[in-house]
Amino acid sequence: MSDLLSPPFIRRLERLGIRVRRAFAGRMQGERRSTKRGISVEFADYREYISGDDPRYIDWNAAARMDRLYLKLYVEEEDLSVHFLVDTSASMGFGNPPKLEFAKRCAAALAYVGLANLDRVTIVPYAAEQQEKLGPERGRANIFKLLKFLDGIAPSGQTSLTSTVKSFLARNPRRGPIFVVTDFLDPAGWEKPLAQLAHSGFQPMVVHILAPEELDPQDADDVRFIDAETGTAVDLSLNASVVRAYRARVEGFRKEVESWCTKHAMAYAFAASDADFEEFVFRTLREVMLEA
Repeated sequence: MSDLLSPPFIRRLERLGIRVRRAFAGRMQGERRSTKRGISVEFADYREYISGDDPRYIDWNAAARMDRLYLKLYVEEEDLSVHFLVDTSASMGFGNPPKLEFAKRCAAALAYVGLANLDRVTIVPYAAEQQEKLGPERGRANIFKLLKFLDGIAPSGQTSLTSTVKSFLARNPRRGPIFVVTDFLDPAGWEKPLAQLAHSGFQPMVVHILAPEELDPQDADDVRFIDAETGTAVDLSLNASVVRAYRARVEGFRKEVESWCTKHAMAYAFAASDADFEEFVFRTLREVMLEA
């Protein structure tokens, strides 16, 4: 069994579902209500009978009252397509524990919620180079395949959410919720690709992860910082005033991402990579992205 999710934790996830703001079209019977009219168990409306309709669904009581044939319409239960864009660039390997490990656990937990609800789950790891994706997968039994796939992901390369979203949309995937799991350290920018996902009919939900060392560096004398993705080096003296200014800058950056997501009606959740993972899922994610 993978170390990403424990069996007891997986069982707790089965009580949850992914929060969606509207109905998305599905292809087969699932466990999620859609506004599409079909044949199911929950009554929705009537419409007049036309030649070729199945006579089994005629409401004969209504026909007797109105002297005309009517069909009962029901809410159809449909599956949902749930997508994940997981940042696997070199910067995600930073931290103790590494940001990517926390990101993979988040993707695993949220994806299992989808699998347990018979949703179609697709995972797309991304950096500048296009990587192999997983899915769409459907059903609880695919959790082992999903965990094995996530376990095999390692951080490498430069990040590019812009090129990833462009490639993702070019495949014409089915619309649905899309989780973007990243540190947002993307020199090409993140606002435009997130907006593009929303304008293309998806429901973006953002999981923002930073390492504890990025949030709260310790005072030090002369330190050389090396960009994990470009190799660029910067020499700094981390005295108390520099550290204070840095902390304020990082918090401002985090608030900027959160405010932008809120303004554009995108669920946002933040965590340090050393956060209590189960508490993050059942408190933070349940509050903004999941439902019981």
